Amino acid sequence: MTIKTEKPKTVEEIQNWLIDQFAQQLNIEADDIDIEEPFDNYELDSSKALILLGRLEKWLGKELNPVVMFNYPTIAELSERLGELYL
Repeated sequence: MTIKTEKPKTVEEIQNWLIDQFAQQLNIEADDIDIEEPFDNYELDSSKALILLGRLEKWLGKELNPVVMFNYPTIAELSERLGELYL
């Protein structure tokens, strides 16, 4: 019996996923998302952040500490860190 393991996500895949999720959560166009812009500037409140984190955990197949979004407060920083952890 073969167990299927999911291929780790690249930093670019993580960035693209986060951009799409931010655009959906905030009802804005993906092209309007700046990956260097702090999450606070997008008015991402704590409830939206937790929803996003839950979706990210499911997508990555990994449990994440909620503090990660505060320690890496931009899409670029967060995706880079997650890429380091899970590649």
